[in-house]
Amino acid sequence: MSSTAIYRPVEKHEHQQAIDLWYKVFGAPAGFFERYFNTEASPRYQHGDTLGVWINEKLVSAIHIRRLYIRSRDDNIEYLCGAISNVATLEEYRKNGYSRSLLRMAIKNMEENQFDISVLGTGRPNHYAVLGWEQICLPSSINIEWSHFSSSGDSSQWRSSDEIFSTNNNNSQLLVDIHSSKPRTYQFNRSPASMFQTWTGWNWRRDNAIIYLLSEPQQGYVVITKPDDPAEIYVSEWRAANSDVERKLLKLAAQQQRRRQPQIKTVRFHTVPQYFSLEELDQWAGTVTVCKNDHTMIRNIRLSNEVLENIKAAYLSGHATFWQGDYF
Repeated sequence: MSSTAIYRPVEKHEHQQAIDLWYKVFGAPAGFFERYFNTEASPRYQHGDTLGVWINEKLVSAIHIRRLYIRSRDDNIEYLCGAISNVATLEEYRKNGYSRSLLRMAIKNMEENQFDISVLGTGRPNHYAVLGWEQICLPSSINIEWSHFSSSGDSSQWRSSDEIFSTNNNNSQLLVDIHSSKPRTYQFNRSPASMFQTWTGWNWRRDNAIIYLLSEPQQGYVVITKPDDPAEIYVSEWRAANSDVERKLLKLAAQQQRRRQPQIKTVRFHTVPQYFSLEELDQWAGTVTVCKNDHTMIRNIRLSNEVLENIKAAYLSGHATFWQGDYF
């Protein structure tokens, strides 16, 4: 451990070393980490977005800055967001301050490249708080004791994620269009469709997701992940043109859950509705319980205090959300 540590960006020919390091530290299904460097999956990637520590020419620690855009519904402005990902150090090299030094390098990188904000997800908030990331408590899910449950209805329009993302149709682009044209207060820009398919699509395929897709005139979609697992099934995402469509989609999802898992008494949704309040949801669907987590952290890079507080307030209320498919 006495050798000099060299801090620098990971070069293109060294991408595989970073991928191998992340697999060794975290473990993940095949194909997971390759997406960070794949041109279709990460078209905004630039040299310097992955940083590493070398000791005796061995990569022992690395972090990644994923370039995303957070779009504001109210003024259509997009804010360049640095999603800190894959903060990893080989076990035998830990507790030497390598990842913390890399995070300082990442902050400098984001400041020099005019990022607006940074986000990350962690179970170790103290590691990041000392460098300026602020912990926020988000409504991670809501559980509804759904009244008037019914397992009836046509289930034929529920389609597998493999079918949705097949190369023989335009569903990927339609999903991106619906997501973009009916936005929440703040949301990640999922364009181009190739990026959406290789991140969100990968995530949905992994969870054997099923999707109900409405086209014209009332556009919308709703996603149920892990539909065959009674312990894990939940509504992971939805987007609707208006409140009537949202009610229809949520009811369809509740009915589909009951049809697949009749023993389940509650329906779990990833976050709060887009168009109506929890009080209205409680009156319409049944008793609502809100579950929160504090694993998300935000760091300001160059936003005004007013904009930063607006973004934080939107996520704290659940009116903006990090969908499960928007991986970082």
